[in-house]
Amino acid sequence: MVTRSNVTQLDNQYTRDVKKSTHKVVLSKKRKKRALMIIGIFCLAFLFLGVQIVHAKNIMSQTNVQITRQQQKLARVKQTHQNLNEHVKLLNNKDYLENLIRSKYYFAKAGETIYSLPNDKANDVTAR
Repeated sequence: MVTRSNVTQLDNQYTRDVKKSTHKVVLSKKRKKRALMIIGIFCLAFLFLGVQIVHAKNIMSQTNVQITRQQQKLARVKQTHQNLNEHVKLLNNKDYLENLIRSKYYFAKAGETIYSLPNDKANDVTAR
């Protein structure tokens, strides 16, 4: 059973204005809440993406440092390789090899005598 109320709503300009103003206040509060939620979501997304960018930049700078170090190491190895190749070429030269053996190891030809003087820098044959 439905009971009818004896109370009726007034329908005049004042009540309509009050309804509109309360309706506007409710809509305004809902809009503010929605706007704050959207702004919050954008801020979270911006913060997350910003952290990702900073992290990627740090990794990239570390990688660039490693690349620079490896390039320097490669340059040193190439220089060493070039020096060793030049030394191998010199060792293939008989005159240079003979000179090196004679000076470093005091190798003498047949009938030759080698004298070690006191002002020689090396006391030992291998120290020279």
